[in-house]
Amino acid sequence: MTAAAMELPTVEEEGLTLGPVPGANDRVRFAGTGEAEGAAVLDRFLGILHRQALANQLRRVTIELEELEFINSSCLKAMVAWIYKVDTEGRPYKIHLRRDAKMHWQRTSLATLQRLAPDVVVIEER
Repeated sequence: MTAAAMELPTVEEEGLTLGPVPGANDRVRFAGTGEAEGAAVLDRFLGILHRQALANQLRRVTIELEELEFINSSCLKAMVAWIYKVDTEGRPYKIHLRRDAKMHWQRTSLATLQRLAPDVVVIEER
């Protein structure tokens, strides 16, 4: 399935840009900066992504994070909730987080997310 087939919206709110990667299979891109106000935006988007991944029987979803400058703990909590849901619902798909190794916060925060569900979360480097 392609990202377009998942019918994901592109969302630009509260400093975040979230949406499918045009022409790429099973990929979405996160960009911008996620402060506390962005947590609800991210949570809603991840809910849509999860439902679409299940409906399309995807085996993996890749999140491109290279353009994500920073997210605070409120946004990380939204990602934790999504990862937990995937992990506890029988692991219907894997989550690949593609990071920029030059961004220190991504190295530390994403490693923590991977430790929460090592059978679900895979870290990729750009």
